Amino acid sequence: MASGRNIPELPRRTALLGLAGLGALTLGGCRLAVNEARGADGGGPRQGGTLILAVNSEPTPARVQSQGPTSTTWRDLVFETLTAYDSSGTPQPALATSWELADGGRTVTLRLRDDVRFHTGRPMTAQDVMFSLRRTTQPAAQSQVSSISKLIKDMSAPDAHTVVLRLSRQASNLFDLFQFCSVVDEESARGLDDGSAVIGTGPFRWESWTPGSQLTLVRNTDYRVPGRPYLDRIEQPLITDPTALVTAIRGGRAHIAYGVGPMDARGLSTDDRFTVNQGISVAYSAGMNVTKPPFDKVEVRQAVGYAVDRKRALNQIFAGYGESSSLWWTRKEPGWDAAQAATYTYDPARAKAMIAGAGAAGARVTMDVIGIQAARSLAEVVRYDLEAAGLRVAVRVLDTVDFTRRMANSSLEGELFLNGYGLSDMSAATFVSSVPAFALKNASRFESPEYATVMTQVLTASPGQRQPAVRRLGTYLQEQAFEQCFLVTQAVNVQSNRVRDLGQTAVGSFVLTDTYLV
Repeated sequence: MASGRNIPELPRRTALLGLAGLGALTLGGCRLAVNEARGADGGGPRQGGTLILAVNSEPTPARVQSQGPTSTTWRDLVFETLTAYDSSGTPQPALATSWELADGGRTVTLRLRDDVRFHTGRPMTAQDVMFSLRRTTQPAAQSQVSSISKLIKDMSAPDAHTVVLRLSRQASNLFDLFQFCSVVDEESARGLDDGSAVIGTGPFRWESWTPGSQLTLVRNTDYRVPGRPYLDRIEQPLITDPTALVTAIRGGRAHIAYGVGPMDARGLSTDDRFTVNQGISVAYSAGMNVTKPPFDKVEVRQAVGYAVDRKRALNQIFAGYGESSSLWWTRKEPGWDAAQAATYTYDPARAKAMIAGAGAAGARVTMDVIGIQAARSLAEVVRYDLEAAGLRVAVRVLDTVDFTRRMANSSLEGELFLNGYGLSDMSAATFVSSVPAFALKNASRFESPEYATVMTQVLTASPGQRQPAVRRLGTYLQEQAFEQCFLVTQAVNVQSNRVRDLGQTAVGSFVLTDTYLV
């Protein structure tokens, strides 16, 4: 197994970006006895068995190189990446055994493993790696790291297990690309579009998929690590109804439930049959149109940061799973700063005075909200707090697809807009270059030559420059306040204690190479 992929157990959160409410699916299969569910120790790893991993989101094979709930539960079981972050955010070898950076970071040489085979039996070569890197730039991949791969102006393969990349400039977030560039089989890659051929190099093979019902993975008997994986089979039934998902794990019809709501997770956390783990981080943030009153005044935008009771929202909506934060990226970013994360603390009197002082008391604003339950709940807290500070707020919920489209083309009509961003575990450079709300042409319609300079410094920083560049970016964003981050929460999964040695990557994907059942 590639090093750096298992991390300690963690806290919790709601299902990412609104993937619930489509109806329940009844799980067949084994019911676990109560004493077994409590996880009586079986004396060490066991070979064999079927693990039931109930999920609340449909897999999307074409998005194997993107970060999100449609790939998190199976991507790193079927596919492998070039490198993998450990829990401290340091890249570790995976399919690439080593790397060398030269020419000021513009030339990158990757040495590849020579013992890797696709599930078809064909050896993986440098040609597959170059194909996979090119694929991340294609719209069908919907990869959030495409802006990094587009920096590659030339690729070559001096031999079957070496890839040389030549970049147009140094990229401070280069290893984000390697983390999310699942290496796909060039010969069958077209099958990713409809799931007819999903072929990787990982410990499990994609056996069958019935959309709307279940994904089944089976043990890769030719995996290069002797004796791994332990499990024979992984079944991922789709259960989009939140109550049914909890019932499945509580009743013993699933070993793991992915996407359990935070309040349900809090209830399950007191049951000694289960362990609650965190997955990918999501930042909930409000953007403001700086061309429309009252948010054309920076002091009103800053007042929004002081007006919202983040801790109340965290506890009431997310059961305390996560943290209130004025930063959009997590502690995994080396430039994360505790003082910046606490820049905007709840101070309603200050917020009210700032809004009144700007002549904005009583101003009417419309808040457009992405149509997912967590964001809708948070919007009510934000509305209440902003009205207490002197604004009059109307909430308008938009369909998720419509909201996302409008965010991308800067056509949201509200003065204020609330969204969740599931890229917080990635570098600050990738976050701001991948999320449309932070682009140089953004939904807030905020433009500034200084912003372009600060952004460029973060994107091109050398390792030694990264911390100060990220902190300058954080300071600038908080001063201009065209976006206000309220919370960083985590996707939740609940495991039965029959499941041992459950692994997750540093960005929340499952790794079950060493997992076994007792």
